[in-house]
Amino acid sequence: MSTKKIEVDDAIKSLLREVSSDNIRSNLITISSYHTRHTKSKYINEVAEWLKNQFKIMGYQNVSFHTYRENIDGDDYDLRNIVCKKYGINSECVIILCAHYDSRVKKLRDSTSRAPGANDNASGVSAILEIARILYKQKLYCNLQFVFFSGEEQGLLGSKHYAKFLKEKNNISKYRLINLDMVGYPQLNPGLVIVERDNNTKLRYNKVRENDADSVKFGNIMRGMSRYAGLQYRLDSIYDSDYEHFEEEGSIVIGAYDGSGQEDLNPHYHDTSDTASLIDWNYLNAVTKMVLGTILKVARLPS
Repeated sequence: MSTKKIEVDDAIKSLLREVSSDNIRSNLITISSYHTRHTKSKYINEVAEWLKNQFKIMGYQNVSFHTYRENIDGDDYDLRNIVCKKYGINSECVIILCAHYDSRVKKLRDSTSRAPGANDNASGVSAILEIARILYKQKLYCNLQFVFFSGEEQGLLGSKHYAKFLKEKNNISKYRLINLDMVGYPQLNPGLVIVERDNNTKLRYNKVRENDADSVKFGNIMRGMSRYAGLQYRLDSIYDSDYEHFEEEGSIVIGAYDGSGQEDLNPHYHDTSDTASLIDWNYLNAVTKMVLGTILKVARLPS
């Protein structure tokens, strides 16, 4: 593995300072204020409309729903992923920044109980909204897609359909993807962010080996950016989140994670107590900076 030091210029450092904890907090509180964001609930498409509108308010024009139908627990549901596109100068370079916006409690089929999902995963969604805000006026080399998935808790449904859609329309192997799933509650790993790469030794989580080396290199960039955000890091492998279907189709995928998805250690995981009051705002701000820096390092035009 390369240990080359990652350097960033003053322009990138300046953009990292634009990350606003107030914006992140406001968006996260709004998202987690919905009674539930369970994929089967009556609220899920209301949340999708709100998220789409946030991109429009920022000024983005190419914002749309990617719709799909799924049978869940015997009933059919018409569901939405939200896709916001920002074009760079080279269409051969595409970065997807994604998170799931649905939530749940411990009983997977319970679509009516209060499920704020503040950390899982309003944290990832609010970080991406803030990154999108900062990048709106930036001229980039790569195309960007900001994508929010529904159906993650029911088996990565939204990402499954979108990865299939991209494969049918494009050469998905040219895509790089950063997944944010639970990035605001570091109590199990104080001050530490987990950088996930596509090098899992289990075939279930690593179905295409040819993209592993590029994923490790991509992860090294994120690892290097952690110090500019004031974070320590731990390297790990991807598992059980929305990057899996993209990895299977050949994309270069990485993820950021706080390590709190452990039901035996975290009483708030998939619980009504996963509220905004538990979020470590300084940590979430730092993870947002790290991911923003990673995108800028790869996609920003040279000075």
